Amino acid sequence: MHTTLAAGMANGQVLGAYTLAGAALIAGTGMFLGLRGSDFKPIVINDKKRATWWGIVTGTIWAAAGGTWTDIAEGIGSVPTSVLKDSADFGNPGQGAIATFLVLIAFGPRWGSRTLPPGIIGIAAAVTFGTAGGIWTILVNIVKMIVSIFVTKVS
Repeated sequence: MHTTLAAGMANGQVLGAYTLAGAALIAGTGMFLGLRGSDFKPIVINDKKRATWWGIVTGTIWAAAGGTWTDIAEGIGSVPTSVLKDSADFGNPGQGAIATFLVLIAFGPRWGSRTLPPGIIGIAAAVTFGTAGGIWTILVNIVKMIVSIFVTKVS
């Protein structure tokens, strides 16, 4: 079964069909362009808040899209968990603590004009949020529900 974003004129679609993989491609491209500098206002990512939120949304869409997109998101998201969870040095702080840590690291430091680190941390956070439970999972589910408004399933 494929998932498609409803967007063509006959069925209320304006832009044609979008799959979840297409949404992942668009989110990733938007994030890349925004982080590199864009003249297109909706994707101007010039501070740590925007970079982190773009990372969280993009990571969530990538995780939902499946295939290579999920592999990329999980690869980025596995770094903080593998460093902090069940290690001899740090013990096991738990996924909720790791999610909180990622939020603090993304939003806390002065990143100056650098937006790539908080964007990447946002992607890692999205993956961690999905496994942490509690309010973190609620946040991921909200993003997934918003995307699902535009995505319909077709066989």
